Amino acid sequence: MRFARPFLALMLVSLAAAPVAAQGTDAIAKLEAARNRTPQSVAALRGLGIAYYKAKRYADARTVLDQARQLDPKDGVSALYTGLAAEQLGDLTSARRAYETYLNVGTTRRAKTEIRTRLVSLSRQESIASAKAAVANEATISRTPGSQFTVAVPPLRFSGTDSTLKPLERGMADLLITDLSRSARLTVVERDRMQALADEIQLSQSARVDAATAVRAGKLMQAGTLVNGIIQQTGANQISLDASLVNVGTGSIGAPAQVTNSLDQLFDMEKRLVFQLFERIGVALTPAERQLVERRPTNNLQAFLAYSRGLMAMDDGRVQDAARFFENARSLDPGFVAATQRSEAATAATGGEAVSAVTIESSLSTGSESRTVTAAVAGRAVGPTLGGLQTTITNVTREVNPPTINTVTTTIETTVSAPPTPRVDPVSNGTRQDQPSQTGQVVIIIRRP
Repeated sequence: MRFARPFLALMLVSLAAAPVAAQGTDAIAKLEAARNRTPQSVAALRGLGIAYYKAKRYADARTVLDQARQLDPKDGVSALYTGLAAEQLGDLTSARRAYETYLNVGTTRRAKTEIRTRLVSLSRQESIASAKAAVANEATISRTPGSQFTVAVPPLRFSGTDSTLKPLERGMADLLITDLSRSARLTVVERDRMQALADEIQLSQSARVDAATAVRAGKLMQAGTLVNGIIQQTGANQISLDASLVNVGTGSIGAPAQVTNSLDQLFDMEKRLVFQLFERIGVALTPAERQLVERRPTNNLQAFLAYSRGLMAMDDGRVQDAARFFENARSLDPGFVAATQRSEAATAATGGEAVSAVTIESSLSTGSESRTVTAAVAGRAVGPTLGGLQTTITNVTREVNPPTINTVTTTIETTVSAPPTPRVDPVSNGTRQDQPSQTGQVVIIIRRP
């Protein structure tokens, strides 16, 4: 008898769960039937994708949601659930792209807020996962040489007595990455990806980056050229910037580019250095590209030092410290756009880990998108049932000739558990003919934009 009560409780839980599972299976069956009847229906495909996701059939969900998105690229719910399914499948890159699409086409403000926060953490996870995969497949990746026009810039190395200048290792690398990216002929490895790989192979913990280590890092990033840079303090207020190009394919190191001046001329020195690097790589800049390179993100040295401290803190995983440093840089120079962007990203990252697929989905608690999800759980396809071509025509027409009065959006809900009642055309009913001849004139007026 002492086992009777726990057994009874277990039976009650099982009985309670059974209707939920049955409801999910029934919803999937209804939506599969709707999809089979109208394979080009965005509503049916989207509803089925949501139902698959709820049933944890993430691969199936992604397949049908991709079909829905091809038919209607502006459907926010399909993009959102594609991101959720991709994240559950561990495809962080596809998840990020789908979430970014939702930010452009979705309508639920709370969901967008959650996604913006999530994207910061997701991007970092994506870089770490990519670095781990690169190291795991190093033997295969190393066989494919990178193009000389694919450039990687690891943190520079500081040598000097003033330790407050050490964060410039990150800041100067960030400036070089930004300026080298101005050329359309170069592909420059992103800083976050570079740092994730450096952490993975403990490149950043090395006392010095020798040619062998640099070549290994370059191969893992499939870069053909790697910038090996040094910041050397030569006096109380004097520094030297040196940078050599390492040929990843051969391991050879080119002649260094070098500039020397006082610390307050740091930004001018960086520009002179990067122009020398362009020459050594063999890239001729267009006048427009040269003008972009010559732009300075800030002229405030203290703001740039604070920004560099933020980059170092971020690389060390001290996100809250990074947010404070970036905000300090922004306050010192409100026009320092990169500092503002990094400050917002670091602030979002502090809460990014708390945002998950569950919290993103739960953010669809109100509005038309929420009703779409609720209907899918019940086995109903809600929304436009037009095919892809008709949906595209409708969207284009609205863009070319937008209505001059406010429109009222009506949600069309189709219950797919039973076939619709046939509608009898009044002319057919009167003439008793299946296809009575009718004549008329349709005038379509498209006003000039």
